[in-house]
This record gives sequence, C-alpha cells and structure tokens, in this order.
Amino acid sequence: MNRDLRLVRPIASCALTLIVALTTVACGGNGKSSTSADAQPRGSMSGIAYGSLPPVGTPKTGGTISFGQLAGSTPTYIFPIVPGSNATSYTFNLIQNLFAPLYSSPAGASPTIDYKLSLARKPAFADHDKTITIELNRGYRWSDGAPVDAADVAFEIDLLKAAVRENAGNWSQYTPGQFPTTVTSVATPSSYKLVIKLSRAYNPSYLLDNELALYPLPSTAWNIARAGGRHLDYSDPANARRIYDFLSSQGEHTATFQTNPLWKIVDGPFELKSFDADDGSYVLAPNRHYHGSPAARATIDVRSYASATAQLDALQAGQLDVGALDFSQLRAVPKLRSHGYSVFGGPSFGWVGATINFKDRTGHFAQIIKQLYVRQALAHLIDQPAYVKYIFKGAASVNYGPVPSVPSNPYAPGNNRTEHGPYPYSPSESASLLRAHGWRVVRNGQTTCRRVGSGPGECGAGIPAGTPLKFNWVDLPASQSATSVAEGQALAAEAKSAAGIDVELETKPFNFQIANYDDANRSGVRNRDDWAIANNGGFFYDFYPTSSGVFDTRGVFNAGGFTDPRADRLIDDSVYGSDPGAVTREGAYLTERLPVLFLPQSGNVYAVSKRVGGAADGFGALTLQSLAPQYWYVTR
Repeated sequence: MNRDLRLVRPIASCALTLIVALTTVACGGNGKSSTSADAQPRGSMSGIAYGSLPPVGTPKTGGTISFGQLAGSTPTYIFPIVPGSNATSYTFNLIQNLFAPLYSSPAGASPTIDYKLSLARKPAFADHDKTITIELNRGYRWSDGAPVDAADVAFEIDLLKAAVRENAGNWSQYTPGQFPTTVTSVATPSSYKLVIKLSRAYNPSYLLDNELALYPLPSTAWNIARAGGRHLDYSDPANARRIYDFLSSQGEHTATFQTNPLWKIVDGPFELKSFDADDGSYVLAPNRHYHGSPAARATIDVRSYASATAQLDALQAGQLDVGALDFSQLRAVPKLRSHGYSVFGGPSFGWVGATINFKDRTGHFAQIIKQLYVRQALAHLIDQPAYVKYIFKGAASVNYGPVPSVPSNPYAPGNNRTEHGPYPYSPSESASLLRAHGWRVVRNGQTTCRRVGSGPGECGAGIPAGTPLKFNWVDLPASQSATSVAEGQALAAEAKSAAGIDVELETKPFNFQIANYDDANRSGVRNRDDWAIANNGGFFYDFYPTSSGVFDTRGVFNAGGFTDPRADRLIDDSVYGSDPGAVTREGAYLTERLPVLFLPQSGNVYAVSKRVGGAADGFGALTLQSLAPQYWYVTR
C-alpha cells in the first residue's frame, strides 16, 4: 500500500501534526507533477493536501460501510498494552475503536489533543512537574455496566509496571528508565481523580503527548490471572505480573478475538462483532454503551484483499466503500471520481525510511555499516526528488530526517528543510567517498576493501581485505507496496552501476518483517543475520517529535540496533529538559548521522464512495493513517 508504517505511539493517542502538501518540486526543476491540480494550499486546516474531503451528506443511522485493508497488513493483537513487535497501525486501528484513550489525538488533522473524545480533562502539573493530577470525565461506562474511573487508570499503570519489568519490549511506548518505571505512587483520592507522583520531572509536553497515551483497563473485570479465576489485588506487583501475563497471552490469539469474553468488555465507540483469523478481516458494530460524542452510526466491515490491485478492482466495481490507493494507481482517480468516489490524501507526520541492521554479521556488514561514510555513500545514491516524481507520481514529499520538514513544524532542523538534504543525490560523490576510505570501486562490478585498518583512508576496523561491499535489501511485496519494490530496484541499480555495490533484493510481507526483523526484541535476535536493510515503512511522531524510544540505544523501537552516545544525550535533553530547541538539535544530529536511509515522506490516498459521509475530523484523521469510523455514516 501507500506506506506500511510502524508506530511510535497508539494512533488514537498519538500526537500528530498537520500534513504537508503533496505536490513537490521534482528533480531540481520548478515544474509541478501531474497531480498538481489536486493540491490544496499548504497549511490547509483540513489537513488534506491531495483532492478534497467527501461531502458531509445527510446522515442516517444504521447500514454498513466497507473498508479495505491488505492481507498481511492486519491486526495481530487486541490487548491494549501492545508489545513493540505488534505495534502497527493495523493493530491500533482495531484497538482504538474498541477502547477509549485517556487522551485522544489528533483532532482530525489538527495537531491537538481532542478532549471531546478523551476520557480525561487536561492534566495539572505540580511539584516541578513531578506530580500529575488527572480528572476523568464522568459518564463513561464499560459494556458490562461498570464505570470507567480512576481505578481503571491505576490498574493499567500497575500492569504497565509489571509488563516492562518483565521485558522492555512488552509495551510499545516504553523507553527503559522512563514512565512507568519512574512512577513512585498512584493515588485515587476520589472515584474520578488520579494523582501520579514521579521520581523525576519530564517536559510536560513530552509527558502528555507520549507517556500519558494510555488506555484505561476494566479493573473490576480483567483483574484475573486465568479464565474464570478469582479477582486479584493488582496493586500487589506479583499479582499484577500474573494478571499481565494472562491478558497478554490472550491478546495474541487472533483465533479467539471474537469469542474471548475478555474482549467483549469495551468502552470505545465500537464492539467487535466478528474477526476472521485467516485473513484478518473483521466487523465493528456500534457500542450502544458508548458515552462519547459522536456515537457510531454505522457498522464497519473491514475486508482484507490479497493485493492493492484486488482492492482497486473492488472500488472500481462499487463493491468497496472506503479504500486506499497505491501511488502506482493514481491514474485510476478520474474513473473513480466518475463513479462518484471522492479521492483525497496526504502524508503523515513522521519519517519513512529503510531500517539498517547494525547487528548483521553477514559479510562483515555490521562493521561496514557502522562507518558513517558508508551510510553517506548510500544516501548519495537515493534520488528523492526523482522518487517523488516517478514512483509516487508527485503524491509525496522529500524528507531527510526524523523531524519532518512540514512547513508548520517549528521543530524541523535546517538540514531537513532543503529539497536535496545534507547528502544530495550524487553517484560520483558516493564512489569518491568509498575510494577515499580504502575501497577499490569497480563500477558495474564488485567493490572490495583494499586498505585495511581504522586510520585515515582505510576501510574501518574489523573489515578484512577483499571484503565485498554487498548486502540484502528487503522490500515489502508488490501486493502490499509497489512503491517499496520500486525504491529497492532504483537503489540497487544505482548502487551497482555507480559504485559497484551489490544489493540483493528480497521481499517479505509486512507482518513477517515486523515480527522477525527487530534487534530490540527477543523475537528478532534469532534473525539478526538474515537481513541487512529492510524497507518496511517508518514512524509517526508526536507533536513533540523526539526520537526517544526509536533511535536511542535502549529504545524499544530501535529495530536496527543503532547506537550513538551523543544521540542518546541529545534525546535525553529533549525528554527531560525544558529547552524547546533541544528537539531541533536532536533532529539535526540524527539527520546527519543517518540511523536509517531516509526515503520520501508518503502517507495515504483514499477513495470514499458517495454513499458515505462524515465530519472532517474523521476523514482528516484517516489521512494520518488513523481509522476514525465513529465519524462516518451512510448518507440518505
């Protein structure tokens, strides 16, 4: 699909920002792409940069809206404390519709907390930001009738402590040494008031946008350690661990998502009516116990398709109401519009890039890729403006670092505000860098290390003489992302012809890569030597766009095992300091150091049938890789 993204935070609680206009200057020229007529002004408050939102229409209650997804890019977990290995947008698209977040965001495509859909009011900070007081809104109830209250938040925090104490990868939002490890006490002085005390202060923006992205859990129903077991005191750490282990084990069994009584207890806008474990299709029905506004009107039928082509065929045949288009399919837009579909989209706030495996020992790759000059040489082979023009048909934006150069983003560093970035496309510069560091470059042949050692003009420590510069590059299959395949092919061809670098192309499905290519989790350790670079997506970032958890040495999302002491210090400054410029300095340094090979920033282009209407909040969020169907309805 357009881009299969990992997540830093749950999307319903993820702090995102305005999306950038899709048309960009391509190949150094000033001409606009073929899609420029669809572009709206930069900074449009709708957040839509390509096309226009569907008409609001006159809503009716009831009916079914079908939504497409691709087989292999589907939910794999349902318990809201999601491990890093399961934390994809597809998993959170399911969870966020079943469970209401403590703090919901974005508000459509606006970079703000949506307090209208949040369970709590804005938190109050005291004691030099080490005490947080949270007042929950009254009236929310679990589907078993119990109120959603402060005890449910305390319950989640106790389970989070147990989860990360057992394994840092058990919670996708966790960075070792941070929340909830720093929680010294949680008090509930009244049914709807929670007081959290911390051992150290955080930047309040970081804490709200990142650490308080929580889903309260039903404390009177889920405080059990086995099916039908007795209810336990979860404030006891031993009990909390037993409860967490049970719920976590249940959460990964896709075959029982529909039947397990645990997942019948929800407080979100929908309940799970059915789930097909074979292909990941599922149906969401409106939760009649939901207290928030708007309440869901329609049933949402999420259907899996074997390929992007199959999904487009369903759209063109009028058999699918809402579906994403691959960038290679934009030529189909006029026909879809003639059939009454609205087509719109925009990239997400974050970064897209190919993850580098700094721990792959195959062919001494770990020693080779740790050399910054090698990563720079590879970056010089990536022609982002050309990729935008020819691969994404103009529906993407160049981006060279973790803090994206969105015009409205005040944190973007200077080295990511230019069209060509710090390492402009230059095959000759790529080859020159390698020669200057001891490699015998053979264009269209095989480049090898000639001068051994770690001094000036030498290949680098641990790289034996004669070592070939070759590695495997794993894309998503064409059925999931034609753009991923095209990027890999373009890089491999350029690397061979310009610098004698042998890039062996492979494809693996998204869910497989996320589960197996991850140096930060135990599940990926056995596969460390199976992949060198994996082009499987990127990350959404929060309103406060630090790379904490992603590019710090112990980050739970540090899938490639990148480590840099200075980066760790800069990330700590962003998280714990009060200087708003710290994030910009962090972003500038990481842009220079290339923890991944950054690629054009893409997002989503969706087609929506004329029989579907909805508020801008729902469709604006959709372009940010969020599924917000409680705003959608069948029109009269």
